Amino acid sequence: MWKEYYIYGITMVLPGAAGAVFTPGNIRIDTDSDFEFIKTAFTPSSARVRVKYRDDTNGRYLQKDSQDIRSIGGTTLTSLPAGAPTSLGLIPFIWPKPYIISASTNFTVEASDFSGAGEAAFRLAFHGSKIRPGQAPWDRKYRAMMPYVYPVSSTGTVTIGASGSLPVSIPTDNDAHFLVYKVVGARTGAAALTVKDGGRDRQWMNTEIHIDSFIGNGQFPNILASPRFIARGSVLSLALTDLSGAPNTVEINFIGVKLYE
Repeated sequence: MWKEYYIYGITMVLPGAAGAVFTPGNIRIDTDSDFEFIKTAFTPSSARVRVKYRDDTNGRYLQKDSQDIRSIGGTTLTSLPAGAPTSLGLIPFIWPKPYIISASTNFTVEASDFSGAGEAAFRLAFHGSKIRPGQAPWDRKYRAMMPYVYPVSSTGTVTIGASGSLPVSIPTDNDAHFLVYKVVGARTGAAALTVKDGGRDRQWMNTEIHIDSFIGNGQFPNILASPRFIARGSVLSLALTDLSGAPNTVEINFIGVKLYE
């Protein structure tokens, strides 16, 4: 068995001042593999909600009672100042032990707003791994391994139009496979994204993830729960969506090692 990094995300909209009324949101686990999560992150950092997690396979809750999401979810290190792209540190909540959710089942997030400020919306991301059968594609002897970084573009950044979407392709070199271990970046405004491995036609997440739950900075990077293998000569495909309502400059760097056969 081997593990491949993956994120299951959910966006929830809650009625304001709901008190003890909890709204359920279901995450459907894909049929192709079990999922093991170890980290959680949420946006925005100002969210004032209480959450409970339930594994619908057995009806088991992961908590005795609800918790403030800030107690069991991480977020960015700092707020975002205006101006040039700013790199934010990602500090997710790390669970004491990984938890496995069976393929083809539901994982339920029950949430209740306690801000009293009207309708509340937040995004939650579960970082972990799909558990695959067989041998990892990088589990072999390579002639050489070299640290390397693939940026989002040849200029280092891309700009999304206000409230617009932007597809981005990152071609990998033909000389070596690439194994991703970390993701860092910067942005001028809120955005969402998906990432897809074009070589094997595999998504990195089940839905759009807020960029702040995906990129970190040099001090606090997104350290992947398990590596992602990118075959040489294939393409990483990103779909970026602006959530800020203004032109949004984004930088994303995939950090790992080149694997030379």
